[in-house]
Amino acid sequence: MTHIHPRAVVAPEAKLGSDVSVGAFSVIGPGVVVGRGTSIGSHVIIEGIAEIGERCQISCHVVLGAPPQILEDQSETTRLVVGDETVIREYASVHRGSLKGRGTTMLGQRNYIMAYAHVGHDCVLGDDVVVSSQAGLAGHVEVEDRAVIGGKAGIHQFVRIGKYAMVGACSAVSKDIPPFMMAHGNRAKCYGLNTVGLRRYGVSREAIVKLKQAYRAIFLSKLNTSQALERLATEVDSCPEVEHLIHFIKISSRGIAR
Repeated sequence: MTHIHPRAVVAPEAKLGSDVSVGAFSVIGPGVVVGRGTSIGSHVIIEGIAEIGERCQISCHVVLGAPPQILEDQSETTRLVVGDETVIREYASVHRGSLKGRGTTMLGQRNYIMAYAHVGHDCVLGDDVVVSSQAGLAGHVEVEDRAVIGGKAGIHQFVRIGKYAMVGACSAVSKDIPPFMMAHGNRAKCYGLNTVGLRRYGVSREAIVKLKQAYRAIFLSKLNTSQALERLATEVDSCPEVEHLIHFIKISSRGIAR
């Protein structure tokens, strides 16, 4: 049974699924759809065209679907989509897309957005992504599945972060972080495989060995990126993880953090 606190403001046009709860002083706008079983705390603002999935947990003072932080942007028709079972903690903010971008900010399933974190306009996050406290993602950032972004990290607009990657706390990231890597610093550089994360998520020992070989070729040799990829094609046995790493690097427009 849906429970709306008497001091919450929910627009009549908003669509709330079954078993949704809305805390005191929260404001839910007319373009909002909330999936069943989602819990919305107190003092939450959800505005614009926003679709919140099922069984999400939205903590107090969160702002979702606010306009992009772009001068002169008109974004009334743009959207925010939040996947099922996502947790968004206190004071975090996620802005909707922009007309000049893809038009939609999209979070996958089971993401964990910690306190005071910010996800900017037109960002796309995969599934099981962790954005730690006070980290900030500028507009158009793409984060693949199961990546972890450390506290107070700043991610430059249009940067891509590959799956299973881990960005260290307080990093300033201006180039793409390839999948499976650990990165840290200002400006962030890769310094090894995220082997703990790879094992935790069931990546095989054989694949980890091949990824280590790929890491040495790309980051520890004196070869440039193109030469390193050529070496990988001839000297490292292929597997899905290595193929994904190579593809990620080949389509990078900003270049990778080395």
